[in-house]
Amino acid sequence: MITDLNKKRITPYLLVIPVLIFIGVVYGYPLMLTFKYSFQKVSLIGDGSEFVGFENYIGLLKDPSFYGTLFLTLKWTALTVVLKIGMGFIVALFLNGRIYLKKLYRVMVLIPWAIPQVAVAILWSWILDGRYGYLNYYLGKLGYSGEPIAWLSDPTLAFASTSFVDAWIGIPLVAMMFLSGLGAIPDSLYEAAKIDGANVIQRFRWVTVPGIRKVFLIATTLTTIWTFNSFNVIYVLTGGGPMGGTEVMTIRIYREAFGKYNLGMSSTLSVTVFIVLTALSVYYWKQISRGDD
Repeated sequence: MITDLNKKRITPYLLVIPVLIFIGVVYGYPLMLTFKYSFQKVSLIGDGSEFVGFENYIGLLKDPSFYGTLFLTLKWTALTVVLKIGMGFIVALFLNGRIYLKKLYRVMVLIPWAIPQVAVAILWSWILDGRYGYLNYYLGKLGYSGEPIAWLSDPTLAFASTSFVDAWIGIPLVAMMFLSGLGAIPDSLYEAAKIDGANVIQRFRWVTVPGIRKVFLIATTLTTIWTFNSFNVIYVLTGGGPMGGTEVMTIRIYREAFGKYNLGMSSTLSVTVFIVLTALSVYYWKQISRGDD
């Protein structure tokens, strides 16, 4: 009897061990190497490495361009996350309503997310091309007669364009997350609110919003992490340009490693990103726990 009970307790842990080993090899080991290299002077074209302690971190903190890159990344992430969460929620409300061909729409909404990001970015680069792009072409058809708009050649427009494309890719997944939260709200709550005389806005405020609060926090946490680490879209569309207008942290990490061959500084920047995202994740999870309390 005792043996069977012990087996039942141990079996779940034994089943998890292969997954933990896989995570340790795929994620844990590279993470350890990144922390290690951040305290070393390592070059991709040189031999060996030299321990320099906190020299990389001190040099990073003294570099004015680092703060500009960090601020640009935070601003780009904030704009993109707002677009993903806002539009994702609107799409979820639409798909959760009583509409014809609802299942077909749900499948179609997932298409932008299912296509590889590089392929999507290449398609959007054709659309946003300043001279031959489809967007300028159709703007001309609608009556626009000015100079062709340089969507990817102007720093401000490139910033907004890359943010929009990244949001366009991420909206479907966010919508599905909100849709699952909306589906979990019992219909009886809405019926009770109607009986009490609550209108549409009041039902949304007192039934829908509290019902998806946890989903909103989880979606915001995951979306922030994914967006902060976004690389493919910006690299394909602008490569971090023009004039550094879209050079976020991930682009700078890539350039430090494969442009300047400075693996030590690239690792230091990676650790900085890890710390920032960990701090944001802890904050969001505290908000979720507070909601549970």
